[in-house]
Amino acid sequence: MRSAKVTEDRLKKVLLKDRIDAPENIIAVLRSDIFDALSNFFEINPSSVNVKIETDAVGIYNLTMSAKAFRVYNHIKN
Repeated sequence: MRSAKVTEDRLKKVLLKDRIDAPENIIAVLRSDIFDALSNFFEINPSSVNVKIETDAVGIYNLTMSAKAFRVYNHIKN
């Protein structure tokens, strides 16, 4: 019985690890898209845009995004 529980726990960890790693390849795309959207309203350095994707114990994604702006544009930039 204990062996089955250990095996189940290991499988859950492997599956969650796969789920955590999957978004890593989209972080660059998200950073670019966020920069494009924010740069219409703010003077922003692309390197200041940060995206973090984490997965909790049940596999739900937690997204954290931040950026530093130097100023707000008075008009929408095209």
